[in-house]
Amino acid sequence: MMNDFQVIHDLVAEEKAKLINIAREIHHRPELGGKEFFAVELITAYLEKHNFSVKRGIGGLETAFIASRGEEGYHIAFCSEYDALPAIGHGCGHNLIGIAGVTAGIALAACLGQLAGRISVIGTPNEEGEGGKVDLVRAGIFADVDAAMMFHPGCSTRIDVQSLACTDYNFIFHGRSAHASCEPWEGRNALDAVILTFNAINALRQHLKEDVRIHGIITEGGLAVNIVPERAAAQFCIRAKDNLYLETVVEKVKKCARGAALTTGTELEIKSSGHPYDAMTSNQTMAAVFSGSLDEAGYSIKSELEEGLGSIDMGNVSRVVPSIHPVLAITDKWLPGHTPEFTAFCDTEQAYEVMLAAGRAMAITGLKILQDPVLQQKIKEEFTAQKKKNKASFKKDVSSD
Repeated sequence: MMNDFQVIHDLVAEEKAKLINIAREIHHRPELGGKEFFAVELITAYLEKHNFSVKRGIGGLETAFIASRGEEGYHIAFCSEYDALPAIGHGCGHNLIGIAGVTAGIALAACLGQLAGRISVIGTPNEEGEGGKVDLVRAGIFADVDAAMMFHPGCSTRIDVQSLACTDYNFIFHGRSAHASCEPWEGRNALDAVILTFNAINALRQHLKEDVRIHGIITEGGLAVNIVPERAAAQFCIRAKDNLYLETVVEKVKKCARGAALTTGTELEIKSSGHPYDAMTSNQTMAAVFSGSLDEAGYSIKSELEEGLGSIDMGNVSRVVPSIHPVLAITDKWLPGHTPEFTAFCDTEQAYEVMLAAGRAMAITGLKILQDPVLQQKIKEEFTAQKKKNKASFKKDVSSD
């Protein structure tokens, strides 16, 4: 196995400059979810040069792809993200995430030969938006995958990562326009309904569990100050640690909106994004192997700064295939994500070194799994047991209400 470890290290060292350059180019040319054409072209062209067979536009998503080497045996997939945030750019480090997956893929594929196995890099777009992995799971892209991995940059090192299940809703209120001064009594104020919804949700917070997060914006608020708004709308993201409790919270939030409509005499239209994120279920067996591979991969930043929980579409993947989504610190200093400061740090030599270390660690983890049928069985047995526990808490998968 030591010789195989050396193959991984040697290949990453040989490709280091190219890998960093791709990550840097993606950083310098950020693209929003579903529009990551430049990033996909760079990544897939590079993988094809490393003898990966590439299928683009999978799962009905223009900027999704699967690149594979090997035909038979245990199938390990590395997920690659590459979308950016509006205005901020790569403030979540997806340029690092994407190329860490590529690094792991080419490094582990270099170990194939007498070793049976299939290695895939799956390009998963729009994580910051609707969640490309949600669509890819629904399309069956992960159906024949035996283990899935990715990493995320941060300010702390966490292997057994948890996340909040989440879902988005749009509340559209339909009222009646009127002259706001001459005949306001003829109107039905849709904006008042939106404001009442916010106030009702704020009153609701006291009676929710502490892990719940509800945050929203007004997307439509009227056309002119002297016209009673006949249409107004708000979008809310609702999150909780537990899928089943999230459903309970969603119903309470909907009641807030319904009450606001009743009070204002408006009609309420509710629309779901149709892309709920499941809470992450890390495979503990895989996580332990990855943790033990970090030192072998040359990773040295072990920051324990406390970071809050967000939502990730890898949670949906973890419900259909054994998965891990470790967070590795790229700095031991406090640097919140989704900020211009974090964006800037994701284009530093230190960040790129962590990216390569993450790729090596995932490749080494994959190698250990491929070489050990007993370990493969343990991963599967844990996943099967966890799936039974999760079955009752699957979120309703609806596109409208």
